[in-house]
Amino acid sequence: MLYFVLNLAFLLVLGLLGLMGTGGLPGGNKDANAAAENVAAKLAPFAGIIGVVALVWGIIALIDIVTSLGILLEFMPIYAIVGLVGVAVLIGLGLILAYPLIAKALGGAGGQESLDKALAAVKPYQRPLSLAAIGLAVLYLLLYILARVGVVL
Repeated sequence: MLYFVLNLAFLLVLGLLGLMGTGGLPGGNKDANAAAENVAAKLAPFAGIIGVVALVWGIIALIDIVTSLGILLEFMPIYAIVGLVGVAVLIGLGLILAYPLIAKALGGAGGQESLDKALAAVKPYQRPLSLAAIGLAVLYLLLYILARVGVVL
């Protein structure tokens, strides 16, 4: 239960932070997008820490899923696929949000250039990953409710 709650919380938080960082929801009005950008600016110092925690949690979850992938695919293929996609989104958004802290930790000029190139390569995927994180969080919740009701997928 705790594992489910943490995955759901991380996906929702990262999805919302990612959307705020890119200017709010697509198609939203200018006032809502400006408010989202203001909130993102206030949360920027914490986004790096949240990104590092999400990155570590995603790597731990990836190891956990890979070690039990055979059993998961045999008995719960939908949960296994959703779990793998969720972990990939968690790691991707965690890397994007943790970039400032990673750059500061590496410190060197050569490391900074390579990190800048890597961030430039993945930054366009922040909004789609954020939308995917929110969608996966809703899917996690739906699958959990269906499992509690007794529907086997």
